[in-house]
Amino acid sequence: MNELLKRVMAVVSRCMFFLVLFSVAQAVDTPVDANKIDEGYLVELPNKKDSDILAIYTMADEPTKTDGNVMASSTDEFGYHPITYDTAYVNITNNLDEGIHVYGEFRQSCKLRYLGDVHQMSTKVLYMDTRWKLQIAIYSKDDTIQYCRLYYHFGEEGRYTYFVNRNTSTSSGVECTKPITINREPQDANIPIYIALAVYGGFALVYIFIAAGIRDGWFDKILCCFSTDHLVTNELGSPETASHVPPASDRNSINRQQPSKPKRLKSLDTFRGISIVLMILVNYGGGKYWFLVHARWNGLTVADLVFPWFVYIMGVSMTLSFHALVKYKVPRSKMMYKIIKRTIILFALGCVLNSGNSITYFRVPGVLQRFSISYLVVASLQWISATPERHAPKMMNKYYKPFCDILDYWYEWLLMAALMIVYSCLTFLMPIPGCPTGYIGPGGPLIGVNGSLTNCTGGAANYIDRWILGVNHIYQHPTVKIVYLTEMPHDPEGVLGSITSIFITFLGLQAGKILLLFQQHGERLRRLLIWGVVLGGIATLLCYGSKENGWIPINKNLWSTSFVLCNAGTGFILLAFCYFTIDVKNWWSGAPFYYPGMNSILLYAAHGLFANNFPFSWQPLDNTHSELIAMHLIATSLWVALSYHWFRIKFFLKI
Repeated sequence: MNELLKRVMAVVSRCMFFLVLFSVAQAVDTPVDANKIDEGYLVELPNKKDSDILAIYTMADEPTKTDGNVMASSTDEFGYHPITYDTAYVNITNNLDEGIHVYGEFRQSCKLRYLGDVHQMSTKVLYMDTRWKLQIAIYSKDDTIQYCRLYYHFGEEGRYTYFVNRNTSTSSGVECTKPITINREPQDANIPIYIALAVYGGFALVYIFIAAGIRDGWFDKILCCFSTDHLVTNELGSPETASHVPPASDRNSINRQQPSKPKRLKSLDTFRGISIVLMILVNYGGGKYWFLVHARWNGLTVADLVFPWFVYIMGVSMTLSFHALVKYKVPRSKMMYKIIKRTIILFALGCVLNSGNSITYFRVPGVLQRFSISYLVVASLQWISATPERHAPKMMNKYYKPFCDILDYWYEWLLMAALMIVYSCLTFLMPIPGCPTGYIGPGGPLIGVNGSLTNCTGGAANYIDRWILGVNHIYQHPTVKIVYLTEMPHDPEGVLGSITSIFITFLGLQAGKILLLFQQHGERLRRLLIWGVVLGGIATLLCYGSKENGWIPINKNLWSTSFVLCNAGTGFILLAFCYFTIDVKNWWSGAPFYYPGMNSILLYAAHGLFANNFPFSWQPLDNTHSELIAMHLIATSLWVALSYHWFRIKFFLKI
């Protein structure tokens, strides 16, 4: 039965492999349209009196009715996304004898944006975003009087009505209905997620049942009940067991102790697999759920975890790798050659994958480029400090041992501290032409007085990128463009953020030292959890536990200090969980994430190369959460199946 199951899995995986080869052929023949790049970057604002209304920026044309609630507009009023998901329908009913203006925004710190006007004694339907709590303001036709302001979190597919009525008893002579009228209750947008979790949970239970049946021989016993061979065996005995006795020499050879191979840390490969699977799901779109896409500026989503986790895991692996190289007396020159070679390959591969074919707008920074820089610095540091064995007397000292993973490498910590001081000084003390010193916000015309922050996106990080790399050679379509109406390009993998990326790699190196220096499971787990809690606590203090109001907000676009500390803290905790359940208790084999974790570089390169090819994607029919999350989960699952096939045939891409 076990052999039959393996053959079935082999056939399925081979079919998937040839399907990918077919997709490769299609990808080679399919032309790719280059994205249009705006020629101008500096936004000149008209010289107007500043207020909390920015009427000159209209995010969407006035929607027109075609049939009931079916609207011709393709996006919500802010232009964030299509109306097929994360959209509520809000009727603004004007019962006045004059027209009104409607403004809205989801951040209280930003100017209100013009959403449209409603004529006297009429109703206008607005498509409102449902991901965040919104504010809607009703103003007079000449924008001199604010009639009312509503703060409300709308629900997907909900139908609402907001009445604006005449009331002479109020100061403005107008009142709006409170609470807002709900015409149809909203739907739970997360139902497709619940269904997907149930489906994958069912697959997991079936896998566990089949694996247990094969391991304990259930299927053999069941098949044995339907055969007649066991009757003969019971009555006459098995001729093989009676006659075949291995010679003494063979028995001795079997029982002879074989040299043991070094045990691979399965939990680390599983952690890496979790990260690459989440990265593929996020890069494919994550069903367009807000928590599976990157935060527009400040904040943290699931999508923001995967890249820093990868960098952290690289640091953990680096410790174990260098320990093995030193143990087997690999020459130092050969180690440095490997470091330089891998750095060049990673950087070059990153340039090939994400820079396109435009020389004018060739993007220099990128994900693999960030990997290569972090690897070069931290690996060189480890190359200097790696030693074969530690001194036993120091380890026996009860006061020294709890801090040996730090005290033995005090000079590394000094270097990291110096780098973080340089990063902080450049971020908060470096003068930026035309911008406040220390500004780390998104910039754009919606923030600041009279457009004072229009060209200040990213502060020092953006300024350094434009100064070193040039404005044309950084990412031209940052996530803040739609939300904050910015025109400045900004690269989340820029030069300044490489310093904090180096630091989180070093924290991963620290986790690897814990696994090397402490031999007891309890010691390892306690230290991993303590590091996770301490780093998470520091990150919480830096951001004040708030999205916008902290001293140093959590920000993936800048790789802020709080961002890397938060991700390193979750990395320590998740590594401890995987280590406990996989390597200590053997409750979990690491499947299915173990297989992608063994081939993460290949999966990263391949999934991006075939992202627009069937069966990894297709043109959506309804473009809803249900259809999109199904498509993205199917694509991710196919890559997991391929990674299992590559694991079985022992095909691994190593750099």
